[in-house]
Amino acid sequence: MRNAFILAVILAATTEMWAQEILPFGDVEVGMKGYGLTVVAGDEISRFEVEVVGIIDEPGVENDFIVVRAYGDAVERSGGIAQGMSGSPVYLEGKLAGALSRTALWAAEPERPLGLVTPIEPMLEILEELEQGLYSEGGFHGSLPIERVEFVEKAPTTLADGVLYVMPVSVPVIYSGFSSRALGFLREGLDFQDFSAFGYLWAFLPPWKREVAGLGSYGITRFLQTPIGGEQTPSRTLDFVPGAPVGVGLVDGDLRLGALGTVTLREGDNLVAFGHPFLFSGRSRYFLTKARIIDTFAALDAPFKLGVL
Repeated sequence: MRNAFILAVILAATTEMWAQEILPFGDVEVGMKGYGLTVVAGDEISRFEVEVVGIIDEPGVENDFIVVRAYGDAVERSGGIAQGMSGSPVYLEGKLAGALSRTALWAAEPERPLGLVTPIEPMLEILEELEQGLYSEGGFHGSLPIERVEFVEKAPTTLADGVLYVMPVSVPVIYSGFSSRALGFLREGLDFQDFSAFGYLWAFLPPWKREVAGLGSYGITRFLQTPIGGEQTPSRTLDFVPGAPVGVGLVDGDLRLGALGTVTLREGDNLVAFGHPFLFSGRSRYFLTKARIIDTFAALDAPFKLGVL
């Protein structure tokens, strides 16, 4: 089964319906140059440059990636490939090749980080539910001194020579209205057995319902609070165009919770974004929201976009 990428609406099963010209994964070659689109701050879509330095071609499609080196003012200002950039469209030879979705850990050149691009074809052909077990070892073909690629959900404690460690460009979660205790449950999850208020009612629940996983278990590491009250989403927001920010709302109202990413491709009422799994829940229905990026901040662990949904 293919990966379940974030869907804002129902996706088409084939690439033929899209007017945007597509560069098939099989036509990508090391040495190709192109560009990506993303918003660093405000409502201006910025361009960054990319160069293909390798190709990860494994059986099936879930572990196929284009390895690129990203550079330019937008990348330098962001401090690298930032959380919230996932979904940024990448064009090679003027054709859409895919979505920026992963970044290499501990880049030797922060101003020229390595990133992985998810090919566009599987993003447009999602018909099946998510199959977990995405992260595994993969083969690498390119110009870098790398023997193999290892996909990880968090930074490993030990490193091996000749291994490129890559992880998803985690989506920053934007929230407002939650107490610190409630935020802790969101982050860490909860176990009904730990709450006396439930008495022994938990014993009547099936085992798989006695615990609720927190968002942290899905690789989400950045929780950013936005102001409560007033206009939550600024009136000046970009439309859903490639490179524009997009929000996936989980909760809306007095409490607000959602994830921030980037639009890869839109045509009519159909769009794709993010380029990597979100909550590993298969086919899902979320609120689609516009978003505005306040700014992008460098950080020791990973740069991130701060925005409002």
